[in-house]
Amino acid sequence: MTDFRGFYAATLTPFSADGSAVASDALGRLVEHDIAAGLDGLYVGGSTGEAFLMSPEERLHVFAATAEAARGRTRLIAHVGDLNPAVATHLAREAAKLGYDAVSAVPPFYYGYGWAEIRAFYAALATATDLPFLVYNIPSFSGVALSAGQLAELARLPNVAGIKFTSADLYGLERLRRQLPDRVLLNGYDELLLAGLSMGADGGIGSTYNVQGRRVMALARALAAGETARAQELQRDMNRLIDLLVEVGVMPGLKFLLSLWGLPMGPCRPPFLPLDAAAKARLEEAAETMLDGEPRPAEAAGH
Repeated sequence: MTDFRGFYAATLTPFSADGSAVASDALGRLVEHDIAAGLDGLYVGGSTGEAFLMSPEERLHVFAATAEAARGRTRLIAHVGDLNPAVATHLAREAAKLGYDAVSAVPPFYYGYGWAEIRAFYAALATATDLPFLVYNIPSFSGVALSAGQLAELARLPNVAGIKFTSADLYGLERLRRQLPDRVLLNGYDELLLAGLSMGADGGIGSTYNVQGRRVMALARALAAGETARAQELQRDMNRLIDLLVEVGVMPGLKFLLSLWGLPMGPCRPPFLPLDAAAKARLEEAAETMLDGEPRPAEAAGH
């Protein structure tokens, strides 16, 4: 299977000013910006992309617009997870037609499915296409807590290339690394990127990579070169911004930061609420003090 080691921005979905439609032009500019940052690929239509606030048709539109903008210049992973396995399968097959490099999905959630049901879900979805598949482990959002042993079993299913590991259980990550030397493990919590890489992750997927992609790549280079102190400094810089985004709301905050850089992202969809004036003021200050050296989307897109 294709080597998916590396660093991927979990892309946001730009909407029109009233939130009613996907803003394809802005999405194309976001793709250009993330490519310019030197990242290895894009993770499209996941939690950061507000997947579960969109219809299947809108999600496919995002897949298509992203692939059109990328033009084969970067790896593309489509998140196809859905409460309805038929919808997830349809999204996966359409992503394959659009030229995506891999698909990924959260586990079936809400109904408290048992292990046998979760395993059957992944076994069917992972083989719905010929594309490599990444299991998306995010217990804090999905409510599905899988053990390292269960995740390792899922990773050995046909077509499964690895796991997006969005968990603070670094011991679990290290156990997976020992059990799965031939599978890719991608760190999912941006604030734990250095820790995850130190425990054996092969890269990462993150929402804040959209605004600090160069910092992410610099951290990876510093760690690879044995410059631990420099890598720690870069993680601290990342976390200062992450602290603020967690306080004001990660997705609305990221969209506002990108809008400050000349890339109108529109609102997040309800039940997300708009940012208040105080949050916007703090983010305006952060754009000047915490993101020095990061390329602005307007510059990256040649505007």
